[in-house]
Amino acid sequence: MAKTKDWWTDFFPAFRPIFDTINPKDTAAEIKYLTRKLGLKRGSRFLDCGCGIGRISIPLAKRGVRVTGVDVTKSYIDELASRSRRMKLKLELFCSDMRRINFDRRFDAAGNLGTSFGYFDRDYDNELVLKKMYRALKPGGKFMLHVGNRDWIIKNYASFGLTEFGKTRVINKRHFDPARSVITADWIFLKAGQEKTVRSVLRIYSFHELIFMMKRAGFVNIEGFGSVKDDPIGFGSRMMFIVGARPK
Repeated sequence: MAKTKDWWTDFFPAFRPIFDTINPKDTAAEIKYLTRKLGLKRGSRFLDCGCGIGRISIPLAKRGVRVTGVDVTKSYIDELASRSRRMKLKLELFCSDMRRINFDRRFDAAGNLGTSFGYFDRDYDNELVLKKMYRALKPGGKFMLHVGNRDWIIKNYASFGLTEFGKTRVINKRHFDPARSVITADWIFLKAGQEKTVRSVLRIYSFHELIFMMKRAGFVNIEGFGSVKDDPIGFGSRMMFIVGARPK
């Protein structure tokens, strides 16, 4: 069983096969949306933190965006480095905790995408991630946070889930702590008679909480959307796309 502290150390290597099941059409729609909302174009500098195995980084690099990827999971960074070399794409990659990055006024845009937020026990540390992203932006640069919507999660909450990804069966046992707004989940991966259990501990946020945190980090012109079609955020919005800017 993975420990609660630094749960991501065991969780993400086990979670890796799930990325292969993401619909490419969904990724393409998100790339198009990200490009439009953040004003990305050929030559733009973009920070992808955490970048995972490059679901967002590689398509952007193919479009001529100069991508810097950061992720805490070394195996992900190694895989992304290998893939980018094979594709002859130039990506700048760092294996780092997102609280420890120290870029200063370097990027035209940045993103924390695909529920890569809320990993830490203290709200202070989660807010620190936003402050680090803010600091990384050039004046006028834009940031997108793509994260699950707490209101949708609570409305649709289930303590047990069962999903099959190809030959892998995933059992998910969840516990919600209303005092902390934290979901602790045990993920049981079953494949070819073998079983592996890892744990995730995720602080989930409502839109109004994230607006407050982003304002404290310094962002202005904060907007939130419930889909790549610019639908408003509501109880039916499973994910939120929240965009803010560093003042010029």
